[in-house]
Amino acid sequence: MTKATLVRWSLGEFYDDAAVVVSELVTNAIRYGLSPGAGSLLRLVLVRYECQLVCMVTDPTDTAPKMQEPDWVTETGRGLHIIEAMSRAWGWTPLLGGGKAVWASFAIL
Repeated sequence: MTKATLVRWSLGEFYDDAAVVVSELVTNAIRYGLSPGAGSLLRLVLVRYECQLVCMVTDPTDTAPKMQEPDWVTETGRGLHIIEAMSRAWGWTPLLGGGKAVWASFAIL
């Protein structure tokens, strides 16, 4: 979906970076955003707005994402570091009715 959308918007050159960021956002939402009783709906939203591409994933929990100190022996704990390094900015916002959206933006010219 990410690739098809970016190609349709003539932003195919952003696909490699956006694919990594979207993968990390979705992985974090699955790992930390799903909990018993909170529902299991995740949404991926891509938005092109003026000079920005925003990749956003929503999940049903209110827990804020937290950058961790990566453990250099394991394969986890680097997701937000990767998102921060590859995007112009990232953040999160609570959603009305519960849940949150975690986003990353890219500058497009």
